[in-house]
Amino acid sequence: MGWLISYTLASMAASFIVVKIFDWLFAGVTDGLVSIARAVLFIGTWTLVTARAGMSGFTKRVRRLRLGKL
Repeated sequence: MGWLISYTLASMAASFIVVKIFDWLFAGVTDGLVSIARAVLFIGTWTLVTARAGMSGFTKRVRRLRLGKL
């Protein structure tokens, strides 16, 4: 269960950082499109980090299985 918490925290941190950078770049813009873009960036970053971390963990398990060290 610890792996889930660490992936969740990493995804959340990365998503907040990406959204803050986006807000800094587009600070003067207050359009509805910007709000949608913020949400898309947050969800996209969250998904990217979680998928990358999950695939990395999966790859490690497959390598261990191939080596017979499960």
